[in-house]
Amino acid sequence: MTTTYKQFNIENSIYVFCVEDFEIFKIPQIEDVESVLQEIKAEKEKSNSTKNKKKNLKDDFTKSKIINTIGIDIANSCTLNCTYCYISASKKPRKLLSKEKFLDILNFLTKEKDQPITFYFTGAGEPTLNFSLLKELPSLCKENGFDKCSFNLTTNGTILTKEMIEFFKSNKFTINISLDGDEKINDASRLYHNGKGSFKDVFNNMNLLKENNIEFSCKTTVLPDNKNLAEAFSFFEENKISFIFSIVTNSFDNHFSPNIEHLKNFEEQLYIIIKNYRKLIEDNHKIYATKLIDDLKRIHYGQVNKIGCIASRESFFMGIDGSIFPCSYHSSEDLSVGNIYTGIDYDKIVKNNWYAKPVDNYSTCKVCWMKYLCAGSCFAIKWLENKNTEEPSEYLCKTYNIYWSAIIKLYTQLYPVIISGNNINFNDKNSENQVHYI
Repeated sequence: MTTTYKQFNIENSIYVFCVEDFEIFKIPQIEDVESVLQEIKAEKEKSNSTKNKKKNLKDDFTKSKIINTIGIDIANSCTLNCTYCYISASKKPRKLLSKEKFLDILNFLTKEKDQPITFYFTGAGEPTLNFSLLKELPSLCKENGFDKCSFNLTTNGTILTKEMIEFFKSNKFTINISLDGDEKINDASRLYHNGKGSFKDVFNNMNLLKENNIEFSCKTTVLPDNKNLAEAFSFFEENKISFIFSIVTNSFDNHFSPNIEHLKNFEEQLYIIIKNYRKLIEDNHKIYATKLIDDLKRIHYGQVNKIGCIASRESFFMGIDGSIFPCSYHSSEDLSVGNIYTGIDYDKIVKNNWYAKPVDNYSTCKVCWMKYLCAGSCFAIKWLENKNTEEPSEYLCKTYNIYWSAIIKLYTQLYPVIISGNNINFNDKNSENQVHYI
């Protein structure tokens, strides 16, 4: 396999990023880049030839022997009317999953009962609308022999009560709160049906979680045209709230579509954000943007990812009527791959390519410098954009190019801090050196 590189110009120096293992080489002499790069390639390929190299993953999609992650549409509809909601949950008639239907789901999963399994509740509506069922789930699982279950809940946080909070704590639910930033930023998109902003209610309920010593994190949706995006990140850092972020995508009913031209603003805002984080990390502040820290560590430890996700392999999403879908994002009615009474139609999955293939099996992705960073991206979003999971999403590709270029730049700037072993965010003194100086 030929080693390939991506070149970056950072602070008057040339860096080359190795696509295959994320190693980075710094080349101070700009005029000598090509000859030096050829020497690096020759040395690396010579070294690789003496090692037991891992073979590329084959596209050997088969029926999963184990299903370990199950999403469940426990409550259709939502308390909010978010402008960018990809499933338009607020427009759905309110329906609640019944106890009987959940038991049918457990019956469908009988073969998995002795294995660890995670149930997650998100994607189709606000799950706390069906708290009467939620609070029965742990006991129902145990009564039916599912002794190794864990529960993951994503909520908009608008209707949390003391009873709910005590239940989540006693049953060790993993809690994620959807929040986009401070009041001005959040209430630009996350609104009640009457047009009122949701921030104050959500923030007050988050404080209740803190008072009850319940760990939680926030899920933040990034809009590419948000000119205050840096302020959103600062809000979470200043309030010491852990959060992950993802960029907004198309809705299934086409009521919302991000403008690819707005990615220029996203790039400008990300420049400010990266600059801010460089200073925060150098000053040894604990960072609450967990995705950002994790991605820096991915570069440092060379953690390549060759398959985008486990949807349709080890993970499925159950609709409120018992329909089965690859994931919560890929869950409109025409995308069903079976139901809990007749089983999973794996032939339909394979025929439509409704699963993530090894990234090198996608002709466009295999020559991309980001292929082991994004792993081909989300096949559901590719289907939504192209009606074809083999073709990349132009919008996501441009987004990832902006994001990963910024992360690599930040990594090279923070490299001395990372390897020092003295930073609160990177305290492994035995970390492997990923930047080489030529």
